[in-house]
Amino acid sequence: MSKGRILVVDDELDNRVMMRYFLESWGYEVELACNGQEGLEKVDTNRPDLVLLDLEMPVMNGFDACDHLKNSPETEQIPVIMFTGLEQTTNKVKGIRKGADDYVVKTVDPEELQARIEMILRRTQRYPAQSAATAPDNDNAVSGSLTEMEFPEAMQLILTYGKAGVMRLVDGSNQASVFVGDGQQVVHAEVDGLEGEEAFYTLVFWKSGKFHFQVGEEAPRQTITASGTNLLIESTRRLDEWNLFSSKIPSFDVTPHRVPLAEGSSIRLRRGDWRILGLANGKTSIAQMSATLRMDRFETARVVYGLLTLGALSLEPEPEKKEDFSDAIPRLANELSDDEPLHLTAFQWKVLSYIDGRRSISAVANRAGLPTVTVIEMIKDMAGLGWVEVDQKDSQRGAGQSQAADDRPSAQPANEDVEEFLPRFRAMGME
Repeated sequence: MSKGRILVVDDELDNRVMMRYFLESWGYEVELACNGQEGLEKVDTNRPDLVLLDLEMPVMNGFDACDHLKNSPETEQIPVIMFTGLEQTTNKVKGIRKGADDYVVKTVDPEELQARIEMILRRTQRYPAQSAATAPDNDNAVSGSLTEMEFPEAMQLILTYGKAGVMRLVDGSNQASVFVGDGQQVVHAEVDGLEGEEAFYTLVFWKSGKFHFQVGEEAPRQTITASGTNLLIESTRRLDEWNLFSSKIPSFDVTPHRVPLAEGSSIRLRRGDWRILGLANGKTSIAQMSATLRMDRFETARVVYGLLTLGALSLEPEPEKKEDFSDAIPRLANELSDDEPLHLTAFQWKVLSYIDGRRSISAVANRAGLPTVTVIEMIKDMAGLGWVEVDQKDSQRGAGQSQAADDRPSAQPANEDVEEFLPRFRAMGME
């Protein structure tokens, strides 16, 4: 039994033959056309369930053919996949704006193409053109719970009702409205400060709450022009993809942050990736990124998902930053705990000679000409022996003063607290 009819429109004979082979092996009937004009003629003669459309073709290119299909009431519901070798983002955006249901490059794995075709056909078969013949008989039939009926199904029910009015949704303190006009047309939606299609698609992810349709109330303005069927198909597409995204992104409120890549790996970034990375600081949520960049939340989450998959972002809590011991300020101990003579190496004495109770460990290392990590370990050892005391509480003050202290004249400054210099006096035997 055939799974459906697919029209392949491509000017390259080899591509048409190859696609026929794959599609027939997957259980589809296949028809071929060599340019956009011929494709439109074959759509009129024998309506397909889906069109697989190349972009660069003579006579009529794929953009124009898609535009004709999506602007005709007789063919606007036929799903179109733009199947092309053009990878540029501008071509993808142009294709989507022309009404294409998906955009796939020809280097795609055949199994992925098969999955995309099946997913799109499943959506269109799920939401055929609305018919008033199946409309509910009373207002109670368009009230319900989103835990029992997902938003797209609830919306389909209301559109089938065939009357103008408003769908009110409430989930705790969250409220939303979707206005329907005559002719089963969604004209306006609003939720959480959002309007139009972005607000409508946000409701797709509501998993709980109540809805009720009130007949007669008019929309305050029109912010949506897409047909009801196209809105439902796109809603289901987003739900399908969200099922994939949610394995990594539980909600739009998560706050991703940048992380180093695995050693030896590389990454390829697009302009959209870079804009997201610039905001991924572990404090900004996906919803906030979307508002800042004026991007759709779902599309923002799509980019974040890709960067999570690449390993450039993470949602795991950032490890607490360890206090930087190099900014701590060491000083000589007031008393030695042992009466035995000390035996110091030249390196130990070199480090001790620069400890004055004012310089940070990093400044001491700089004066001694030794690596900071080496000096840190030496001072830790000396502190364990009772030769040195390290005051972490003064590290912030010392970090700002240490470099200046290295170059400051040693003359006693006026009007400064003498107590600050007592450790230095002790070290010099002047107390």
